[in-house]
Amino acid sequence: MGWLSDLVGAVVTVTAAVIDVAEKAKIEIVYAASKAWNNYQEKKSRERLSRIKEQARDELIEVNDELLSILHRRGGLSGVEKRRAELLYERRDELKNKIAGVDEVSVAREINESPDAFEKFIVNNDRAHILQGQVGVSVFGKQCPNCGRDMLIQWRRSVDTAKVSDFFWGCSGWYDTLPNGQRACSTTMRISESDMNIFARTDTPEYQVNNEELTELVMLPGPSSIVTERMNDVISDQRAQHRGAEDYRCPTHGEELVLRKKNQATSLLDQYFLGCPRWKPNNQGCGYMVKLKSAAQLSTLLKKETGAGVL
Repeated sequence: MGWLSDLVGAVVTVTAAVIDVAEKAKIEIVYAASKAWNNYQEKKSRERLSRIKEQARDELIEVNDELLSILHRRGGLSGVEKRRAELLYERRDELKNKIAGVDEVSVAREINESPDAFEKFIVNNDRAHILQGQVGVSVFGKQCPNCGRDMLIQWRRSVDTAKVSDFFWGCSGWYDTLPNGQRACSTTMRISESDMNIFARTDTPEYQVNNEELTELVMLPGPSSIVTERMNDVISDQRAQHRGAEDYRCPTHGEELVLRKKNQATSLLDQYFLGCPRWKPNNQGCGYMVKLKSAAQLSTLLKKETGAGVL
């Protein structure tokens, strides 16, 4: 996929989480990141990263608008319209790849500037929340063997504090609804041992406690009330600024996901989710969503949106 994929056989996302690094030492990954960042600096200035991403994001919205207007026209499409739709699909993929490339370079810079903040380890039950925190924000470069879509790390909805055995791969096509109402793809796969080899940033307070302790702390009445207030503030800020969460994107449309709140939630870990801006009521539009059903996910989102996690 990108520079680090080629160098170390793994995929870095904007969260700097790398899986399947069983045979790679930390020094190899840090060296690859440093080399990639230095190569980028030789070609472009640091300030260009945000501009490139913003321009691609704006064009992506325009492409989706035009594409959806063509597909939603009544009656069959003309030959010209079909060809235009094909070109728009191609351009959308190009823009999604461009944004992913910017994210990859940003991670290279982050690793290069703070190598001591990252650690290579094998996920166990105590540290499962480090992997949980990446769910939604991270696409790990694993493609569905049946349809080629991105696969996402998931765990059972009924589990608040996930153990390693609870994780599995689920195809993002599950969120695509076909004209007949069926899911585009429902493929799931077991998490392998190599998938539990991870390279991630671990210098945050949330990762200094174990998985169960983090959940218990966040679910206490005081902290839970504070987290709820902060999450509601993020929703208000996004609405006021007409934006989504920058590091969470729909795998189909590539646009930033929008933080939303359920009307009737049973607890803090059932209250918030991120949804594609192309969603419409009554199961219309894009159904892709990321349920924020763990303390680690809430912490990751808050840190990215406000600069501070839940602790």
